[in-house]
Amino acid sequence: MITVHMIGNAHLDPVWLWRWQAGVGEAIATCRSAADRIDEYNDFIFTRSDMWVYEQIEKLDPSLFDRIRQHVRSGRWQIVGGWYIQPDCNLPTAESFRKHISLGKAYFKDKFGVDVTVGYNVDSFGHNAMIPSFLQNAGYDSYVMMRPMAHEKELPSALFRWRSPDNAEVLVWRIPRAYTTGQEDLTEHIKASLDLADPEIGHVMCFYGVGDHGGGPTKRQIEWIIKNQNSIPNARLIFSHPRAFFDAIKPFADKLPVVDEELQYHSIGCYTVVHEVKKQMRRAEHGLISAETVVDKFPNDAPKNAGQQIDEAWKKTLFNQFHDIYAGTSLASAYDDARDQLGSAKDTADVIINDTMFRRLNRLPDDRFQRIYVFNPSDRDFNGYVQHDPWLNWGTFNGYLVDEKGDKVLCQRIQHESVTRDKQRIIWKAEIPAKCEKIYRLYTDKETPNIESDLKYDENSISNSFWQVVCADNGSHLIQIQRIADSSLLFKPERIEIISQNDHSDTWSHSIKSFNESIAGKFCVKRVVIEETGPIQASIRIDARYEESQLSIWAKLYSNDPRLELKIWVNWNQHLQILKLNMPFLSKIIGRLDGIPGGFVPRPQNGQEFPIMDWTLLNLEDKKSIGIVCPDCFGLDGIDNTLRFTLLRSPAYAWHDPRKLEDRDFYRWTDQGEHEFRFILIDNAMPELLQSLAISEHRPPICYDWTKGMIS
Repeated sequence: MITVHMIGNAHLDPVWLWRWQAGVGEAIATCRSAADRIDEYNDFIFTRSDMWVYEQIEKLDPSLFDRIRQHVRSGRWQIVGGWYIQPDCNLPTAESFRKHISLGKAYFKDKFGVDVTVGYNVDSFGHNAMIPSFLQNAGYDSYVMMRPMAHEKELPSALFRWRSPDNAEVLVWRIPRAYTTGQEDLTEHIKASLDLADPEIGHVMCFYGVGDHGGGPTKRQIEWIIKNQNSIPNARLIFSHPRAFFDAIKPFADKLPVVDEELQYHSIGCYTVVHEVKKQMRRAEHGLISAETVVDKFPNDAPKNAGQQIDEAWKKTLFNQFHDIYAGTSLASAYDDARDQLGSAKDTADVIINDTMFRRLNRLPDDRFQRIYVFNPSDRDFNGYVQHDPWLNWGTFNGYLVDEKGDKVLCQRIQHESVTRDKQRIIWKAEIPAKCEKIYRLYTDKETPNIESDLKYDENSISNSFWQVVCADNGSHLIQIQRIADSSLLFKPERIEIISQNDHSDTWSHSIKSFNESIAGKFCVKRVVIEETGPIQASIRIDARYEESQLSIWAKLYSNDPRLELKIWVNWNQHLQILKLNMPFLSKIIGRLDGIPGGFVPRPQNGQEFPIMDWTLLNLEDKKSIGIVCPDCFGLDGIDNTLRFTLLRSPAYAWHDPRKLEDRDFYRWTDQGEHEFRFILIDNAMPELLQSLAISEHRPPICYDWTKGMIS
């Protein structure tokens, strides 16, 4: 006899084909309906996740909130998930996953006295390999998911033990068929679960209830279950919840198969579409992490309610990690809301940082020299290049910096962001320990010391002791890179290319695992310009064009430094195309590690698109390796010798198969306009170095001019 745990639920998309205001209404209406059903049917049990939903009810319908608390105490309203929202499970940082859990678990403990131990992300579009670690470290032992489904990823069982790279482990149930259904007769839905049953274990789950825009279990569904509790041969239906199911199967846990890989793939287009919001999310996440660091370092200088402000800003950030927002599949108008909310969160972080730092600066002793105060807001040491625009009353900085020991610090003037101010920004090499500060004095109108530099250039190339970067003066083969040590070329003759490829998949890219349609065109060189010639930094710029889209790519080298930076600016005006940065390595790629939230995993060079976080590390057949930091890139594929970063996609917003686009209709297209991307290449790197470089890009040192005490 198989016990079928009937899980009454309502999947709530607070944003998707509607904006968040409608999501608030659907959440309250759905939970009111569920409370009514509990009152009407003595055995019915309702399962609900998401702190955000409960917050809306607590704020806007306190009487309903009190009813829910009573039902929780009775055991007939079950809280699962324990996260702020059901996020995309590939793209958020590890810090965001932990914040979902810490805020959510604290809320449910405080408001309901419940310690949530069942993770719950039933509609997220794939699940990164570190989720078992995030869960187990927070006291969870189990997890419910659905995507990728059986036709997208073969698993040994619907019930399995999922193990992360650090050997954390949780029990997982993959929902068959669907997490909701509007049908009254649940026979086929139940049979889909029974088909997966292990007779020795004797338990399965079956989820029912109207969903997506809320709804929940209907009276007819509940009554059908009551009537048919023993109607299906060799099965017994019970009203239940995920915690009861996992408790029932725990005695069999050691016999369950182990899955020790990420749960991919589903909807590969979601990794990269609506790039602007994905990048804005990174800014909000790392801005808030930096604000937390600053407040922790200087608690007496921080605003008194800084912690509360940061938590509220985190909530806005976490809300926009909801899988249909962060994945890029919602209405175009919903992204106006997302930009506003993420901008508000980032602004909160910036104001807290600024207020705290100025109070810290006010405690510095006076000094007759103008100073640049620099703080590293990261938990990793900074070893890189700081840029700052010292205010010199419209003058130009001629001189040098002096550090706290009195030693001269070599610097270089480079182009200011403003056209008006010419070369008034300065750049210098700095090493700043984690969460530490440094102070530099400006010695102006002093003779600049001679600097020995290995930087060289000609009209089409720049070089140092490690690399030579050669830019094409025509065609689409943009950049070749050569190692100085052994004169070996990094790429095949076609060099780095930026390719626009046809992409007629919908917003999600349903039912495909790679982007392999024909090439629509390539960006071709229009001009090559040497911008900086040292002594600290040399840079070369290529301007290129494809149809109505423009692109500039900068290559930058630093004196006696093995890092090579690429920066891409693109004004994208294509429809139904995907923009790829192609790197065709001369040596075959025989192994690849990709960064993911909180870790890294090996990935095959088989053409499949994968999500990526911040970096990739390639092992080459010539026994060399190369690391690539890519903080603004969220997806890539690779095959044989070639690595292809996905930069942009341009389907119509919220376009879901099988709907076809009609020539006569108006559509808004994703990813139009200006975008920027950063890449750092470094030979023979290790994961730890690549992670540190990525964090330095996301959380660079904070700089302030300070003139208090200067002699007029």
